[in-house]
Amino acid sequence: MNEKKKRYMLLITGMVMGGAERVMATIANELVERGNEVTLVTMKEAKSAYRLDDRVKFVGAKGVLDKQSGIKRKIQLLISGIRGTSFYVKQLKENNPDIVLSFLTNTNLMAIIVNKLFVRKIPVVISERCDPQSRGRIITKVCNWIYPKSSCIICQSNKVLDYFKDISLRAELVVIPNPINDEAITNKVANRRRKVIVGVGRLNKQKNFDLLINSFNLIKHEFPEYNIEIYGQGPEKQHLLDLIKSLGLNERITLMGTRDKVMETIYDSSLYVMSSNFEGFPNALIEAMASGLPVICTDFPTGTANEIIENGKNGYIVPVGDEEKMSIAMRKILNSNKLQQEMSFENKKIKETLDKKLIVDKWVNVLNQYI
Repeated sequence: MNEKKKRYMLLITGMVMGGAERVMATIANELVERGNEVTLVTMKEAKSAYRLDDRVKFVGAKGVLDKQSGIKRKIQLLISGIRGTSFYVKQLKENNPDIVLSFLTNTNLMAIIVNKLFVRKIPVVISERCDPQSRGRIITKVCNWIYPKSSCIICQSNKVLDYFKDISLRAELVVIPNPINDEAITNKVANRRRKVIVGVGRLNKQKNFDLLINSFNLIKHEFPEYNIEIYGQGPEKQHLLDLIKSLGLNERITLMGTRDKVMETIYDSSLYVMSSNFEGFPNALIEAMASGLPVICTDFPTGTANEIIENGKNGYIVPVGDEEKMSIAMRKILNSNKLQQEMSFENKKIKETLDKKLIVDKWVNVLNQYI
């Protein structure tokens, strides 16, 4: 017996390149594949860094901000907020969804407030995609007051769920991790590993590639045959180049820029390092693991690393910003081909636990509870 077609509205700030945006695209595509109607609403232009099924109705408010500062930026933010809210209300009236799913703080708040003021009959499910304790004091207070008024808050880790337990008076709390993106990983087998350590991500302060570089500098004389490749672009590029030069590592560390399907390029490296100060549920990490790479990851506040890495078995977890402990973990893996092989074998198992169909089923089951 066929299920009744459902109307889903998905809401997000923009569909630029990022973890939340990739998961949103995955959910949208799977929902239409299952015979449902999906409207994806973005506060920016209707452009996506990720593939969207042609059956997904994709609309944007075009609330793009120029690079202004001070009072001009505040005025732009206000205008964009008013325009985006008006556009969202219009989409609700035109599409009459059975449920709204929102990602990211600004759109989460807007979806809940609009629901309470204008369209009380439509349930709103929100998903927190970052560390809720990393926000500013004022926005944290606003979220702690508004978020519990949603139907359900979907978290990426048990640690984030525990945080919301203290503030949620009514909303249900559910943990759903990110799925593995089949298109982003590789099934190639590394019969012989290159003597390369890799990092992947936007070159910004959040990713803290300084930690990777400085930690490697502590052990560079022990491993003269090893080099580092960092894949990504961003505002910290010149700073990183200057740091590399100051340490005399120009011949050992290369900023590689961006690559399509980067795992196809790095799968046969000896080690993948995630050096971030904070993350939600890092797609790059789980893709590296699914592609068979040994990994080291920082213990960022959301706690997701501890839920997918068993220290010493399929990788190592080190404190955020700790160059000494990072270098110790790097030394352990680089010194042992056997450990690299064991970690590679264990990490490939994550493809089963974070299978796309399995994870999307969890999303659908949660959403359908409120329809």
